[in-house]
Amino acid sequence: MKFDYKASEKDLKIIEESIEIVYSPKLRFIFKNKKIVSKICVISFDSKFIYIWTTKELKDIESISCKLKNYFAYKINHNLYIKEFDRIGWRAGVWPKEINNLLPVELRKNDFDTPIICGSLLGDFVSNQKKIKGKKNNPYITKESYLATIIHEFGHVYYQSHKNWWFSDKQKNLELLKDALALYKGINKKIETKIEIPQSFLFSEIFAFCSEYTSSRIFFPNHKRNLDYYAATIIRKSIISEKTKNLDKVDSVLNEKTPYIAAFSIGKILTEKYPKTWPKELLKKFLF
Repeated sequence: MKFDYKASEKDLKIIEESIEIVYSPKLRFIFKNKKIVSKICVISFDSKFIYIWTTKELKDIESISCKLKNYFAYKINHNLYIKEFDRIGWRAGVWPKEINNLLPVELRKNDFDTPIICGSLLGDFVSNQKKIKGKKNNPYITKESYLATIIHEFGHVYYQSHKNWWFSDKQKNLELLKDALALYKGINKKIETKIEIPQSFLFSEIFAFCSEYTSSRIFFPNHKRNLDYYAATIIRKSIISEKTKNLDKVDSVLNEKTPYIAAFSIGKILTEKYPKTWPKELLKKFLF
């Protein structure tokens, strides 16, 4: 089917609203480091244009109205066909990848120098959610859920700016390797280097869910209610599935292939047990 969705003024305003909420004092305990937040570029699209919100002033690109303090907004013409499934939500990073080729060079860097979140506009998002996932028990078919989804992606980027899933600190890696070599050579030395255990992507999903869930508790009560019902339904099914598994041979339902199950479970526990300090708990260095 032809992709023929055109952005409305409401579509563009709601993205700016989501960015404003991330900067809200009520979410300061989550997005504490505003330097990280300000680096995150927000990208959306309709069937004709790619829309960009960034704190970087870009040259040779058409600007559009933006009411956000310290932000600029732009649009770029495109002729891409974007499938319905690729317009069902938001992601950390550029998706579909073809969009990346049309972005200004300043934005085509790695995910850490220029982190990006990207997804469809409100009307297109809701329409495709209803068409692909259905209306029944689907918590992602409202304006509130759309705002919460964008905050969820800010959560992914924010977490990954603190915690990588590989040994990413070169200085610490070299210290570790040199300490190990000294011990193999029989050198008697006191080991000062602490070891940070890399965290799997699953923990990024948990942090993102907690960001969405906490912001919903504060700003989006209807989405929280819908999400509670949806998550409880998923967990009930997961309990039944987990009971049948031989975990010596197969994965638990709590795995990276279905990270939302772990996010719904662990995220709910964390936000209840540590309502104001769960970001600190998840961002701990896990050193020993």
